[in-house]
Amino acid sequence: MKILLIDDDETLVDLLSRTLAARSYAIDVATDGEQGWILGSTYTYDLIILDWSLPKLDGIGLCRRFRSHGYDTPIILLTSRHGSQNKIQGLDAGADDYLCKPFDLDELEAHIRALLRRLNCDFLPVLSWGDLQLDPCSRQVSYQGQKLSFAAKEYSLLELFLRHDHQVLNIEAIIASLWSSTEYPAEATVRSHLRHLRQKLKQAGLPEDLIETVRGQGYCLKSPPQDGNLAEIEPLGSKENKRSQHVATLTSAWSKYLPKSQQQLITLEQAIKSLQQGKLDISDRLSAILAAHSLAGNLGLFGFEWGSSLAREIEQLLQNDLSQTSEKLSQLEINFQALAQELAMERDIAGQISKKLLEDSPLLLIVDNNPDFTKQLTKEATAQGIRAEILPTPESARVWLREKQAREEQLPNVVLLRITFAESAIEPQPRWEYLTLMAEFNLLVPSIPVMVIADRDHFQDRLQVARHGGSFYLTQPVSPSQTIIFCQQVLQRSSQGKKVMVVDDDIELLKALPPLLQPWGFKVTTLDDSRQFWDVLQAVTPDLLVLDIEMPHLSGIELCKVLRAHPYWCKLPVLFLTVHTDTAIATQVFASGADDLIQKPVAAQKLASRILNRLE
Repeated sequence: MKILLIDDDETLVDLLSRTLAARSYAIDVATDGEQGWILGSTYTYDLIILDWSLPKLDGIGLCRRFRSHGYDTPIILLTSRHGSQNKIQGLDAGADDYLCKPFDLDELEAHIRALLRRLNCDFLPVLSWGDLQLDPCSRQVSYQGQKLSFAAKEYSLLELFLRHDHQVLNIEAIIASLWSSTEYPAEATVRSHLRHLRQKLKQAGLPEDLIETVRGQGYCLKSPPQDGNLAEIEPLGSKENKRSQHVATLTSAWSKYLPKSQQQLITLEQAIKSLQQGKLDISDRLSAILAAHSLAGNLGLFGFEWGSSLAREIEQLLQNDLSQTSEKLSQLEINFQALAQELAMERDIAGQISKKLLEDSPLLLIVDNNPDFTKQLTKEATAQGIRAEILPTPESARVWLREKQAREEQLPNVVLLRITFAESAIEPQPRWEYLTLMAEFNLLVPSIPVMVIADRDHFQDRLQVARHGGSFYLTQPVSPSQTIIFCQQVLQRSSQGKKVMVVDDDIELLKALPPLLQPWGFKVTTLDDSRQFWDVLQAVTPDLLVLDIEMPHLSGIELCKVLRAHPYWCKLPVLFLTVHTDTAIATQVFASGADDLIQKPVAAQKLASRILNRLE
């Protein structure tokens, strides 16, 4: 784990640096606030330990600066200031924990472990791989009950792989995680530590080498052996676990939204009764329109497609003059009753959300005629939340693609081709057909990234793939799990860490969007009060902006016009979300300077795809 320590007390810095380094933490040190900002905004840290009283920029100001720029690294604030008001001030500034001086070093380390566990589910009390267990608290490693002994860097390497069990770590990533920014170990040094770690694990009796070399890419932790009780062990931080958390988050959001949806139904029912009696005033009509607008936008997020459509029709009917149109008034009553029945039906919300997430999940096209490998690959992809389509030849892939385009259906997010470069008397498919297909995917707008699994590792082959637009070149043998890991990297390559700011007055939508977009690695900031738009915009500095059209105080169209008149923000990509299908409204949106317009309810996959298009 890598920690940034920001303190101007030389004695304390020396003590903490030596103590934490002895516990296998990599430590960077800054002695004033400005230096701390430079290091913290340049390098990636697992934790920041920050003193309150600092030269140039104090700890409170630095903490606020980190948070206003979107850095979510956990922060422990150290100070000699006691009292609840000081603690409140520190926590309100963005600190995650607060420790008063003087403190016990073991207490500090306990705070570090607790904070990392609380903020990241990967930081579990005990890490395991089959019968191998590592306890970060006691720094003890055991296999089948027998304690093992490792040098400091060997222990750190083992902990790193156990914490990132589904990732391929190259030498640069290992150095960045386990060495401070002032240390520059040679690659041979890192490999030497890895070799010693592997030897000790083998000597301890592990049935196989748990750290696998991924040729040309780095190192990866193998999956535990699937026998006995080990078959039930779920990898730490696996996609399956995260997807379950994702479903749980949205199910919880629905539970919280359900009372409000019932209140919105009451608002609509009262408005319809008043309308039938000819007593509906403007204020109640507007309240009913807003209630229908919110229902139309939110119900689709939770899988109520029919309910969302009914709410949208109700909103459109309420915007018309129904006082003398008995037919439309009757239609309004029918739509309302159908909507009320739709929401009153008992159903498996978690299952419904899970199904919707699967429908909206990324699509992998596999062009390969090896049934054994594709079957295993499809199984691994499904476990990681990725849908897979298998086609045996480049020509069948072209036909499939043309049909998808004709029906305006979702195209694949990534393509995997298995290519044989070695000359053979009987070649199932000429490699040029695969390379041509790769180029065709690369020429689409937007282009679709293509991964290659090749039978050999020759520079000329890599050059051909690069020239035709390939994104990843893997060589056999490569396991299905490793292939999907690289597939996930390709999917997140253009989106990981991109900042997306969403401005909408619908609080339920704002709660649901971050978990929906989480699989793409976006950093999502939400805002429900358009009056705070300018301050939040400058604090977050987003890469893309998502706006609602109709909001209290300031409309999305007005905000977009302000941006387009600003010399810096005029080029910020702006995407509008709306339930309206009116051509006149779309014309206003694009005239204001918008880059894209999406109708609510929107599937997560569609929204993420449109965001990626604009970012590219």
